[in-house]
Amino acid sequence: MPPVTICAVTGASPDRVAALVELHRQAFPAHMQSGDPENYFAEALDDERNLNIIMQDQAGAVIGYLLALPQSLVVEELRPWDPDLRDDPDRMYLEMIQILPEQRGRNHALRLFQAVCTEAEKRHIYKLSMHARTVTGLNDYLHRIFAEIRFLRRLENWYGSGEPFDYLEATTTLKPAAITAMT
Repeated sequence: MPPVTICAVTGASPDRVAALVELHRQAFPAHMQSGDPENYFAEALDDERNLNIIMQDQAGAVIGYLLALPQSLVVEELRPWDPDLRDDPDRMYLEMIQILPEQRGRNHALRLFQAVCTEAEKRHIYKLSMHARTVTGLNDYLHRIFAEIRFLRRLENWYGSGEPFDYLEATTTLKPAAITAMT
């Protein structure tokens, strides 16, 4: 498997935004895409409170991305879709993970999750949350890789997507077997 580079980044350069917009277009079905991806990614990249984890191939092309935000920043926006969501200033909310379809199945998601855990811990944050897509099996995958994870509820039409998502909370610790799978 060719090596990849993973790094936490800040700053919305035009090239970086364009690469994330193209990745978004390829990684998600149309009904799951942001209405204004240029602005969405520019704002996410420019906010230093966020964790933007980018994965690049040997040629420098962006092939994966994970965005985590302080949960406090998203509670009000997400509460219409999840009325039970609570503010937690000590928790990062995993807003998005995207990987090029042809790059899936190579442990890239695991590497992105490991990177976000490492970066969160550098900020002394050890708790994560997410609304995980069930149609793709992301919810089940997360249960296989996180050492401490719990299911709280299923939301049948998450964010108007027409798809069910599970709300999960986890610590930043991955299972040893998951880490071994990366090597």
